[in-house]
Formats: sequence, C-alpha cells, structure tokens
Amino acid sequence: MLPRGTIGREYTDKEPPNTEVFLVECLAWGLLRAYGIAEPPVPVRDMIKHPLPIFERLTLLELNLGLYDATYRPLLDGSQLIAVDLAKPGVVQRAGIARELYVAFCRSPRAAELHWPRCEQPYVYGEFFARCLLMPAAWMRPVCVEAVSLEDLAIRFGVPVRMVARRLSEMGCHASGPGAALFAHGARNGPGCDCMVNEG
Repeated sequence: MLPRGTIGREYTDKEPPNTEVFLVECLAWGLLRAYGIAEPPVPVRDMIKHPLPIFERLTLLELNLGLYDATYRPLLDGSQLIAVDLAKPGVVQRAGIARELYVAFCRSPRAAELHWPRCEQPYVYGEFFARCLLMPAAWMRPVCVEAVSLEDLAIRFGVPVRMVARRLSEMGCHASGPGAALFAHGARNGPGCDCMVNEG
C-alpha cells in the first residue's frame, strides 16, 4: 500500500485515504487478471476491443484530436467512447487510454453500485490507475532490485519515461541510467505533479 498523500495532490488539499488508493490498485490488478494479462506491455487497445461487461458499450476512436492525448465521452444513445490522438507518441496514447478506462469505469453502473470513491472526480485517481494498470506492483517489485535504467523500463512496459519514474517513486524504488536524474527530480518534488502526457 502506498504512503498517505502520494497521489491526488494536484486536485485536492486533503490526503486521499489509503483505502481509496488500495481500491484503485485492486481494480487495476483485477482487470489484468480478468483479461488474463500476465506480462507487459498491457494491450489496452485489445481490452477495449474485447470488453468486459462493465465496458461493453465502450469503443475506441482513433483520430487527430489536437488537444488531448485521449479523452472519454458518453454518447446520447448510452454508448461511450475513448478518443485517442494518433498524432501523439504511441506510449502517450497507451497511457491516455489507460487513464480514460478509469474514467469509463467511474461512469459505469457498476461503480455506482459499489459506491466507488470519488466517482464524480475520476481524474483524482485517473493517472494513478493508469500507472497501476500498465505497471502493476506485482510486476514492478522484481525490477526494483534490478540495475535497470528508466529508459529500459519504459521500453519494457511501453510507457513514457516520466510515468516509470512516478511509479518507482510511489513504490520507494530507485532507478539507474541516464533517466535517473529525472527520477530524482520526481522524488524531490513528490508524486503530485503529472507531466506524463508530454513525454515521448
């Protein structure tokens, strides 16, 4: 479980309860188990193409948005879509889709049934959920003892380098290689500032 206050600071002055953080991590891990995904990189596009019941009316629209890496939108007929910007680097697209999957979940009837925390503010945990989905703790713990660079981890998990740095910081791990300075910067500033969407 993560220390108190490790996420969500950009949206609230109050530290999120550990139970909320734990639930978000459990949701990400549960989705990976439900889809039978056992290793990186997580195929987020395939997850939408072969949806679970909670995502059954969710589709992916790939186009040049110009404003967002990805965005969730409900439609008038009750269906939903995640639009992803094809002009962004592939790793940024994947991170954006993962984040918006959490928004889609928060808007689902299942989340309402579960009284899911902060459903009305899905972006409080959206970035954190994306990190948990694309880099679950069970997969990250072994790399915490390896002498692996941020860049190598980013390639292995198919995510932006800054996203790896944030995840390692949350888990109290260290990094090596040229990107270690970026990791140190993220650790100094704490995990409250997400710059991931601009990382290639």
